[in-house]
Amino acid sequence: MTEILLNVPQILQNPELPNGCEITSCCEVLRYLGFDADKCELADQYLPRSEKWYGADPNRVYMGNPHKDDGTPEEGYYCFAGPIVQAANAYLARHGGGYTAHDLTGAEEADLVAQLEKGRPVVFWASLHFADIGYADVTPYPLTDGSLHRVFHTLHCMVLCGADDTHFTVADPLDFNRRVPRERFMRVYRQLGSRAVVLVKDGETL
Repeated sequence: MTEILLNVPQILQNPELPNGCEITSCCEVLRYLGFDADKCELADQYLPRSEKWYGADPNRVYMGNPHKDDGTPEEGYYCFAGPIVQAANAYLARHGGGYTAHDLTGAEEADLVAQLEKGRPVVFWASLHFADIGYADVTPYPLTDGSLHRVFHTLHCMVLCGADDTHFTVADPLDFNRRVPRERFMRVYRQLGSRAVVLVKDGETL
């Protein structure tokens, strides 16, 4: 395939959002699309959040406070695709629209490449340094759907912004762009449930 590299701006989550990789990644995509988004404004005004992390449903809210990384019950942990879709669409509704955020969870490798080919960077969930996923040493807790949530450890959210035949390129809000072997990328991405979000221009198909 022809190499793809989308010019996604690098926005670092630190120091303001030590546990805010998801909303910082969302901010990167909004900036790529031409919006003057601010990561802290997105976190504080648009991201649905719970007061404390333990017991929260990451499919519905961000768990805790992304500004905090201090070991208290109010510190930040993470969220999944739903709250990022909600935050992005709320921001877009207030700032002129033109795009809609979609939950792309379940997308496979070919689906991710297809989004890049359409000029769309993809917010996705993996782990720090693409290590195999671990779990926090806390008791799993029930969600409203009756399932038990086992809390992930070292979860990380980034932006997929490029691809060639053997590697993906990601914009990491903790670091600079990095190339990751496709096999390694897909292994860890699937461990996190193949969770992803994409912003699509209104009138275009997903």
